[in-house]
Amino acid sequence: MAQLVENESPIEPQNNGTLDLQKIPIDCKTMSNKQRKNKGKIKPPPKLMRYMTQAMIQWDMLKDGDRLLLGLSGGKDSLSLLHCLLEFQRKLPIKFELEVCTIDPMTPSFDPSPLIPYVEALGLKYHYIKDNIVTRANSSGKDGKVVSSLCAFCARMKRGNLYRCANDNNCNKLVLAQHLDDCAESFLMSMMHNGFVRTMKANYQINAGGISVIRPFVYCRESLMTDFAKAANLPVINENCPACFEEPKERARIKRLLSREETLYPNIYDNLRRALIPIMHDDSTAILRCYTEEAIAKSRKVQNRKGEKNNRKHRRENDNKNEGNSEICVERSDTITGTHDSKQVFSLADVSDDDIVKELARRRAERYKLAGAMKKAGKYKKDDIDPTGQVCTLDGSGGTITCRDLME
Repeated sequence: MAQLVENESPIEPQNNGTLDLQKIPIDCKTMSNKQRKNKGKIKPPPKLMRYMTQAMIQWDMLKDGDRLLLGLSGGKDSLSLLHCLLEFQRKLPIKFELEVCTIDPMTPSFDPSPLIPYVEALGLKYHYIKDNIVTRANSSGKDGKVVSSLCAFCARMKRGNLYRCANDNNCNKLVLAQHLDDCAESFLMSMMHNGFVRTMKANYQINAGGISVIRPFVYCRESLMTDFAKAANLPVINENCPACFEEPKERARIKRLLSREETLYPNIYDNLRRALIPIMHDDSTAILRCYTEEAIAKSRKVQNRKGEKNNRKHRRENDNKNEGNSEICVERSDTITGTHDSKQVFSLADVSDDDIVKELARRRAERYKLAGAMKKAGKYKKDDIDPTGQVCTLDGSGGTITCRDLME
């Protein structure tokens, strides 16, 4: 931590018998109450706080009485976020509690233990969890073999442990330090490699445990945290895991690509930030997937083995259904009895955006109920693909986490 007292040598009087006030070290006895209160505290730069405040207001991240758990890795981003949240605690009129959690993967290349005295000196409740992730990775793959990607496995295990820690300590929000650069890189990687428009969410709720995940730095450039960490002399702990830093690394390549484009278009990240706002929403993935599935379904040919007569019948039915391109077919479901009513056709021109979002939310809720029913019936196994599309479960210590994608 940056120290305010840099010179503790005795002050010698000048020739005229007076003291040079510029050479007197800061001492609590000569401080005002405000100075004494702020002694030893690191103040984040105004620009970083401004972008963070904008994101927290727009995405409704913080409410009175929240209990936050910050995932602290020891990197520049999470350490910067720690001091920004402490600054919020001092300035905001609302009250919230802050706890910190670090996951130690017990690898020789990464030792976050120096964070223990640092966080304790800040007066925060600290959860330091040791999990031998590398050892478990050797037998957690298919047929008890080594996992195909150690980096992805480690990320899943760390996230699962954070969820479990938040749940066990009654924290309703998990705070992560991904920033605008991370969101832009994830956006491009998702399009180029998965064929889907998606990025990290600013504020979303996981399906188990009632825990929300918030990212207050989604509008902040990575350079802001780098400059802050250097200026404040934060105790950054660099991770040197070979699995994370082996070349070529796709995220590093995308980062270089964006860096080259930024030299040609200096405002590229401002434009990306505005473009990413719609898909940072919690419901964006479900909505876009619904649009994609409905568009693809119209191009599928109906295959029927009952003869040419049935084939002509099915073609006529499909032609009738597809007469209007502006119509969507919605299957209403009775949530009490489980019975299904007849299909109703609505014109997109006659419904509002809110109605579409509600309908997509209803469909997603039905998928959640399907997953719960499968689990109760014993048909849903932990190794199956999660039909709900949720990010992770709370099973952080068992070695297996149902995880569709860590990108959200």
